[in-house]
Amino acid sequence: MQKKYFIFDIGNVLVDFDFQILLEQIAVDSGMPFEPPTDRDLEMHHAVEEGVINDQAFVDYLNDAKGLSWTVDDLVGVWQKMFTVNQIGYGLFREAIARGLPVYTLSNIAEHHIAAIERNWPGFFDGATRLFLSYEIGVCKPDSKIYRHLLDDLGVEGAQCLFIDDRADNVEAACAAGIHALQFIPENHAAIQDEVLKFFG
Repeated sequence: MQKKYFIFDIGNVLVDFDFQILLEQIAVDSGMPFEPPTDRDLEMHHAVEEGVINDQAFVDYLNDAKGLSWTVDDLVGVWQKMFTVNQIGYGLFREAIARGLPVYTLSNIAEHHIAAIERNWPGFFDGATRLFLSYEIGVCKPDSKIYRHLLDDLGVEGAQCLFIDDRADNVEAACAAGIHALQFIPENHAAIQDEVLKFFG
């Protein structure tokens, strides 16, 4: 019987986040009116998740663009407020670990996000075999290269993997790479739990 690998996205699977909190904190700390993110803000957010820039460079950008005087630690603190545990997704994560399955993450995420999660919930990722994180890999989902990196690094076939992600485009790209992938959205939760039980065997 082939070994099975369980792979989780982090955002909106293991933890939920409220981006509004970040925008509200920027408005409070800058003394400026609340405003949605600009295209440049989103571009820089993607850059820090892809590892093109580091957390300090991202904070420097926010300070210059928004009139802030944050440190990286301040940024981590804001993200701590933004995150909440997704009980269903994290429950599946812990159950897979408890059953002795190889459990991984594959997430578009920046270093300050991981720091915020680990400060909120020390040991949150304990038992996971390995974390595949976009800022370390240098590429984000749904780029096909990130899925190939995962499979090549593990030395496995996509059919041996079950991947759960909240975004349809990431799921489609994973399927295109031969990975068995499911979209983690509320209307799919019951079906996912059934599929996971089958996967556990």
